[in-house]
Amino acid sequence: MGSRKRNVGTRNKQIRYTGDTVLIVCEGKETEPNYLEELKHHFSLNQAAVVVDPTSGSAPNSLVKHAKDEIKKACKLGNPYAKVYCVIDKDQHPTYAAALEDIKNFNESTRKECDTVLCAITSVPCFEYWILMHYVQTTKSFGTGGSSPCGQLISTELKRHIPGYEKANRALTKILIAQKLTTARVNSAVTYNAAKSAGTDDPSSKMHLLVDELEYLKQNKHFGEDRKRCPL
Repeated sequence: MGSRKRNVGTRNKQIRYTGDTVLIVCEGKETEPNYLEELKHHFSLNQAAVVVDPTSGSAPNSLVKHAKDEIKKACKLGNPYAKVYCVIDKDQHPTYAAALEDIKNFNESTRKECDTVLCAITSVPCFEYWILMHYVQTTKSFGTGGSSPCGQLISTELKRHIPGYEKANRALTKILIAQKLTTARVNSAVTYNAAKSAGTDDPSSKMHLLVDELEYLKQNKHFGEDRKRCPL
């Protein structure tokens, strides 16, 4: 198995990063990548430690396919990722369940080729539920009456706390992470566990688990044997 060390060029010299590297695959070019890049900055993570890769498509199956392609590329280059996270919205995507099954099958079979763990970081109905957790803890279900679950969440809940909410607001993202990340982690953990206890995923987000993973990587640089799995 190849080393996970990656070189990062800086002007006239090379700095070798010797820790584990993770890849975060997400949809879009605004909300998710902006937030994840700010999260990297918040934890002062080395550019080689965390790679954020936004894709043009939003379908969960496309996201997972892209993640598996990147795993293969890194493996062939001898620089396998320790973990790859797919940040996925459920919303009304018809391929959501199939994408999660694809990830499960990968970890049970293909993973052994490069020992890269592939994980789903889901948000139900969508990533904006995680944004909402920075303000309030709620187990309200969205998408009633046939409307888009994510659209309803934004219009009825999120804009109550963030009037004029826009997906591309990078300044807001900085403030949320700097001032409200702890609140979001607590709220998200509570609602996630409540959903699991109720035998549902609606609403919930695993983003607090991804934050835990990045914090651990910052503190330890390598995932211990007990962490070579997807966060639970």
